[in-house]
Amino acid sequence: MTREGTAGFLIAAMHQMLSKTEDEAEQMEIRKNRLFGIELQDYMFTIATTNMILRGDGKSNLENQDFLAQNPSKIQLKGCTVGMMNPPYSQGSKQNPELYEINFVNHLLESLVEGAKVAVIVPQSTFTGKTKDEQNLKTKILKKHTLEGVITLNKNTFYGVGTNPCIGIFTAGIPHSKTKKAKFINFENDGYIVSKHIGLIDDGSAKDKKQHLHDVWNDEIESSTKFCVSTTVEATDEWLHSFYYFNDEIPTDEDFEKTIADYLTFEVNMITHGRGYLFGIDEECDTDGEQVLKVAEDGGNYV
Repeated sequence: MTREGTAGFLIAAMHQMLSKTEDEAEQMEIRKNRLFGIELQDYMFTIATTNMILRGDGKSNLENQDFLAQNPSKIQLKGCTVGMMNPPYSQGSKQNPELYEINFVNHLLESLVEGAKVAVIVPQSTFTGKTKDEQNLKTKILKKHTLEGVITLNKNTFYGVGTNPCIGIFTAGIPHSKTKKAKFINFENDGYIVSKHIGLIDDGSAKDKKQHLHDVWNDEIESSTKFCVSTTVEATDEWLHSFYYFNDEIPTDEDFEKTIADYLTFEVNMITHGRGYLFGIDEECDTDGEQVLKVAEDGGNYV
């Protein structure tokens, strides 16, 4: 099951399942009954439907609906065992808490059968959860579902958009044990670099780094804590590698300058996306270019 956009998740899932069987009847069953997606926006739904048709699936079970308005118990009856989502970003606020990305994640978890696996790609701020509503949702998720881990992605994954993304992995319907250790991975160095006028390109190491990520996630090899931290979690934690990682090495001047620059970039990005409250900035304050510039000029301290 997916909360869709252009049907990318559904198409990838379809090809993955089809590759595992050569039985034509089984393949037809996959195409007709084992894919389910929801997309709210009409024009995106049209694109998604077209993509599915071009790839031999037809419309399948792709629906033009408001995902959050669906009854999770009814969706559960479809028996979906895998859920994927890329929810709309930066729509939630104290006035519209239902649009926080973490609420989409919770709704997806509630819509799947027990033991189902969930993967969501969201802004890192989703798992910091600084507002009361977000904190409550994180608490609710751990009471009913299991956080397997979070993978912090390359800051340029959505090149030109200005979003720092990560992937959250969950198991639905099984409460998170107090002794459960989740994995938090820093995969910012994924082997892709920005090429001027082109965008992201493979620097030649992407395949090996992806395999390394796979091996660490599946406990096939050990890794330094710079790459992966395994730890118990609380709802009040920031579910990100940077929160749990402790670096006992003395940083160089260059390391310090880079960290400060990264932080300022993150702060300005959050303010321009309506999350100034993360830094004590009143949501009612004007968040136009002048304010953002002042934040940068003040070294990140808003006055």
